Amino acid sequence: MKKSTAALTLLLSVTLIAASHLETQTVDGKTIFLIDSVYVDLLGYGHEKATEWLNLTTSRCKRIDSVAPKSQDYENALQAVQQYSPPDSESAQLVQLARDGEWFWAEVTFAKLEPAVLLLARTPTGLAIWDAAVWSGPTHPWSAKNTIEQYLKTKSPPTSHRLLDCAHPSPGVF
Repeated sequence: MKKSTAALTLLLSVTLIAASHLETQTVDGKTIFLIDSVYVDLLGYGHEKATEWLNLTTSRCKRIDSVAPKSQDYENALQAVQQYSPPDSESAQLVQLARDGEWFWAEVTFAKLEPAVLLLARTPTGLAIWDAAVWSGPTHPWSAKNTIEQYLKTKSPPTSHRLLDCAHPSPGVF
């Protein structure tokens, strides 16, 4: 068999095998891939990786700080979340807290509520939740990082967007 015929046969075989395992669907007005009947957000995953690469090559995330437990900002953020919608919010526990200047990104779990990601801003009276910038609940079948980031960017001022680009929800929570 000629090399060109072998290469064409191989390419055709790989394409047909991949096509037998891959299909697309439109869910929530966006395209998602099904690989052997399992949803995979390839576009969201690609966006995540592109953002990570951009952040790495431009050092955008070097100014993002992880806020340590027991610090005053950590305690203030936890208190703001616990007082947001009592009584259910009183059980709030911070999973992660990150800061970029006057903006804070918090991942929170609750006893009775779905986990949440929210933005807080430093105000003259302390830390306050930016009311519109709250994500709560699962993201399946979509990529958690990409879905939450894009949603919060539509609900928050541009000054908080670098923080949203650099913060990542915990794997498996959303």
